[in-house]
Amino acid sequence: MGEDRYGWFRGQAGRGIDKADYGHKLAVMCIRWTALSACLLVLAGCSQNHAPLVPSLLVPAMAQRGDSIRVWVSSYDKDSDSLYFLVEWGDGTESGWVGPVPSATDFRIFHTYADTGVFGVIAKAKDATHETGWSDTSFVDVAEYGPFVPHRPSGPRTVSVGDSVTYITAAGHPLLRKVSLQFDWGDTLGDWSEFIAADQFYHARHAFARAGTMFVRARARDAVDHISDWSKPETVEVQTRFEARNPNTH
Repeated sequence: MGEDRYGWFRGQAGRGIDKADYGHKLAVMCIRWTALSACLLVLAGCSQNHAPLVPSLLVPAMAQRGDSIRVWVSSYDKDSDSLYFLVEWGDGTESGWVGPVPSATDFRIFHTYADTGVFGVIAKAKDATHETGWSDTSFVDVAEYGPFVPHRPSGPRTVSVGDSVTYITAAGHPLLRKVSLQFDWGDTLGDWSEFIAADQFYHARHAFARAGTMFVRARARDAVDHISDWSKPETVEVQTRFEARNPNTH
């Protein structure tokens, strides 16, 4: 501890080393120590593990009660560590930690809501050493969604008894489910159609069996038997063939 730190330099100076050589050696030593310190700092930075980002969520805005819904969750980890996700569904249940999942990968998680209502969904992520906070809340409105009321049927407004004529309608669905359509012809109730895409036009033919004023309307149903209300009616004047040939005859 009592050693003269500068003794070597004084000794070398006493042996005839000039000041320039002395300064050069000192500069070289300083450079070496600076480089070593920089390397140590880099190595310390390399050994640091980073936390993943708070995950992002993609949640459907609407869902049918009892249906399995699909939620997408994703996060990024700077160290490319494998990730695990936890989702709270807003109905008192959670997914538990699921994974491992590669960083920056969209991952699907499924859930079924037993009740109707608006539920807030949140998620968080973790790697081997860090856990994120909760994501922003995404909301899903769970209900008993049925088909929309069909469009007012479109077709001829004056027909003759026994003539086969065509009427057209269409019905949408909030979840874009397939729908079946049915006409009430005024003189009889038609059969349900096969299931077709939501908002696809449905054409049906009918021959009225008697004369009179008929109110033609339509309704829709989906695969789980949610049935819409009746559409607005189309008024159809059904004439006898004699009336059709003689429009001025009363």
